[in-house]
Amino acid sequence: MSLIAEWKKELDGLSKLKKGPEKTLLIASVLAEALQSIERDPILVGGAAVEFYTLGKYSTADIDMVTDGGKDLAKLMLDLGFEKIGKDFVDRKRGFYIEFPGSHLGAGEKVRLVEVGKRHLRIISIEDLIVDRLCAYKFWQSGIDGVNALLLLEQPVIDSVRLIARCHAGNVEDALKVVKFVQEQAIRKKLSPQKVSNLLESEKKKLI
Repeated sequence: MSLIAEWKKELDGLSKLKKGPEKTLLIASVLAEALQSIERDPILVGGAAVEFYTLGKYSTADIDMVTDGGKDLAKLMLDLGFEKIGKDFVDRKRGFYIEFPGSHLGAGEKVRLVEVGKRHLRIISIEDLIVDRLCAYKFWQSGIDGVNALLLLEQPVIDSVRLIARCHAGNVEDALKVVKFVQEQAIRKKLSPQKVSNLLESEKKKLI
């Protein structure tokens, strides 16, 4: 059996798994191995990375991976059963949605190497992911990204010194302060998820 056939068979099996971070990581790890065969080494970013770090508290159907594009990448994805729709690769049968939003991470951003079964997968660092969500919360006024930043800030693996430095570099120290304020209010007043979301919505206007 060819490698393409093996990867397709594995993706077929993964499509039957219950939605969640484990399924997302397994799909991403198979795609990463396939991409490595054409000299790519992708990095998981976006909502799928949030899903990983928050242990499924945030869920997404999309998988975003940063890597160089090119005709060979498009051919590989087509060989694996995907069709190209705009900038995305979609597998309607399996229910997979893959996007390659860029060729590389931003300056100063780091990667975490995670073991996924028999494979390894590169994922954007949690500090850089928080900054990315804070940027969307502040500059795009995206409430859901404020929620994502809050969920990520609850995780114990954060390098606080690096996070502050990255927030300073991204001009989102004020957004970090706002999200932490909402986090404190949520704990002290035992706010429901909806009230937390509403508070983030109202507080983001102060960042304009």
